[in-house]
Amino acid sequence: MMLLRVLQNTFATLAKAWWRIWFAPSTTAPLELARIGIGAALVSHYALATPYLSAFWGDAGWMPRQLLEKEYDSKLVQSLLFHVTAPWQLVAFHFVFLICCLALMLGWRTSWVKWLVLIGQISFDHRNPMFFYGVDKILAGLLLILCFAPIGRALSLDRVRAIRAAKRVSLAATVPVYQSEWTGACIRLMQIQMVVLFFYSSISKMAGDDWRSGEAVWTVFTTDEHYSPFILSVLASHYWLVNLATYGTVLIEVAYCFLIWQRGTRPYLLGAALFLHAQFAFLMGLFYFSFVMMMGHMSFIRPEWLARLGAWWKRRIGAMEMIYDGRCGFCVRSMAWFLAFDALGQITVRDFRNHPSAVVSDAEMEKALYLVLADGRALPGFEAYRHVVLRVPGLWWQIPFFYVPVFSRLVGRPLYDWVAANRSRLSSMMLKAEYKPQQ
Repeated sequence: MMLLRVLQNTFATLAKAWWRIWFAPSTTAPLELARIGIGAALVSHYALATPYLSAFWGDAGWMPRQLLEKEYDSKLVQSLLFHVTAPWQLVAFHFVFLICCLALMLGWRTSWVKWLVLIGQISFDHRNPMFFYGVDKILAGLLLILCFAPIGRALSLDRVRAIRAAKRVSLAATVPVYQSEWTGACIRLMQIQMVVLFFYSSISKMAGDDWRSGEAVWTVFTTDEHYSPFILSVLASHYWLVNLATYGTVLIEVAYCFLIWQRGTRPYLLGAALFLHAQFAFLMGLFYFSFVMMMGHMSFIRPEWLARLGAWWKRRIGAMEMIYDGRCGFCVRSMAWFLAFDALGQITVRDFRNHPSAVVSDAEMEKALYLVLADGRALPGFEAYRHVVLRVPGLWWQIPFFYVPVFSRLVGRPLYDWVAANRSRLSSMMLKAEYKPQQ
């Protein structure tokens, strides 16, 4: 019985540790950063290939369809582009894929668009194996993990839609931050993938004579692909930099595999890995590869780091209170849409009909919305929105509309004044549009 009890306790301890390693509840923030970056990388990468579609993936290009039979001897290798027979179909497939990549980056309909991106990426890879190299394998693995992960719950338009729906019922409503055990498992899978990549990269380097002798970096910049007279002249004058860069690269990759897991050393190893890939990008021109790898490293970002960063930003900007007309349906809907992008909760709202402001009079509120700042200033209408979009990260995409010199104020102020003067009519039009289908 004592032996049985010991075995039972040991098994319970191991099961608890296993569950803590794989299924610790987590928010999706690290995966969302990877999603945004991978989507942006795909959009830029394939957008640059648009003028060369027929040459890269067409039947009249570098890899005609009949040659694929010699390249692939397995029926398991499939691609949607195997079934494309006309140039217009290739163009249509390409632009639909670009739209899906953009949707993945923005987090729009993420639950199903992520699968379309994975299928499209694999289809392009298999259609022309001449372009298939390491980064495509890494990218496919990261996309597969994202497909099984519950992404789109933060830093996404899907999150904005959920918050807007809640705030249309009540502007004071909040949507709790999503977290789950399965999210933690998907984050762990991505972390393990990045560690395995660095581990095999480091041991393959250590097997090479030029890496062991400390001359690999010099060899890289003497090749035709990465030849750079300026870099070679600098390295020749200071050859110790060659040894430092060569051994430093291997050291970072080896140390990453073992020290990235510890809480105290994770920030340093994460910074070193990002710095290493930045060097690959700017010195060797491997921008696509480096950026994809950086996004994989985002899985090691701790959600509490992002929470502390958000809290610091919120304190730095200070309190902002928007005072609106609660009887105006158009105003309430506009406020719900606007607040949906305020993920940090920087803006508080006040309905002056029910809670009059001590700073702005009711007569002024009848004319325009007001923003009251921590220092007591009150900004009306267009100036209120202009102040907010620069200080709320979720609204930064509106900066070009509000900060074009001269033009923004020249057009924005009259436009806002017209909307404010006709808000009752706009509210009636919105109500008619909403209830007309029901009637």
